[in-house]
Amino acid sequence: MNRFRVIEFQLLQACNANCAYCAYDQNLPEYSHWLPLEIVEKTLAEEKPEWVWFEGGEVTMSDRSKEYLLRAMEIGNTYGVKNRINTNCRNIDDDWAGRLADGGLRFACVSFDTLQPERLEFLRGFPGGSGAENLERLKANALSLADRGITVDLEATVTRHNIDELEALYDYAESVATNGRDIIMGVQCLVATYDEVFGLYPAMDEMNEVLTRLTEKARNSGVPLRICCSPLVRCKYPALYEPHPNIIWVGCSCGFDYVHINATGEVLLCGFWDHTRSIGNLNDCSLREIWGKSELRREALDETPENCNGCRHWEGPDRCHNTCFSIAHRNTGSFASFAYELTSKAIADAANKKTS
Repeated sequence: MNRFRVIEFQLLQACNANCAYCAYDQNLPEYSHWLPLEIVEKTLAEEKPEWVWFEGGEVTMSDRSKEYLLRAMEIGNTYGVKNRINTNCRNIDDDWAGRLADGGLRFACVSFDTLQPERLEFLRGFPGGSGAENLERLKANALSLADRGITVDLEATVTRHNIDELEALYDYAESVATNGRDIIMGVQCLVATYDEVFGLYPAMDEMNEVLTRLTEKARNSGVPLRICCSPLVRCKYPALYEPHPNIIWVGCSCGFDYVHINATGEVLLCGFWDHTRSIGNLNDCSLREIWGKSELRREALDETPENCNGCRHWEGPDRCHNTCFSIAHRNTGSFASFAYELTSKAIADAANKKTS
């Protein structure tokens, strides 16, 4: 079996935010799992991936979770694995930025959707503090990480509410990428489920126009631009994909060199974990056993989507939005195709709350 590039662990399911597009309803008691660190230890000892990503929920939501994260990163350090976190950065002050840096954190993907306080409150729903206070706190905490030598990806999740800000967000990233700070801008496109359920996705024509201008900015700047899961696929929008060292397009490598481990121990091919059914559980057997025997993974690697026959871009290990396994195998936004009944209920309930 080839070495994993990324193993992503959901350390805990709880969160300290109430994001407009999140699959979690934070009040559901079912979402209270913490991943045993013994599973992290065993998996990293066996597989030794290039990167380990730790996420939640929110991995920095409390002192307890931050201490837990430090212990998890120590395991990564033991096996020579590079540590990354996905975080909303709300509870990473200067002291904790130092502790995380000393603990071996290499990369922080920070949720950074807007420069407008009222939009931040709508999109992220942090408890306590005004929108302006929370925005300043977010900026300060993110820069504290960068000032400690950690690469910081200021990542905007694209919705129709902030598509008009992407260029301003890039300008902001460029303005703070000084004094040796390693800062990039990220653009995370929502995938299927969340787009349809919450009605948040911008029109494709608008997204194309904005990303065309945004990539042009990146071609003339020193700040890298990282775009994940874009629905503007290469075969239809070739001009966007003109190679440039400053622009990183991240496609789908599910089933190839990436795997997601839920806090319950379930192993999933897709980081948008409601999109595919579990292929096994690490409480029962090793990742190596699960990965090698999974029929779902084999199907994902061997099957060519009908609309991509003859396309030279569909083969792995980095597929486009049209050939991402979790999207190609169900109708966008169709609850009937969800594997997790609880997840579909949680998303539906959350959508009803946020539109009522």
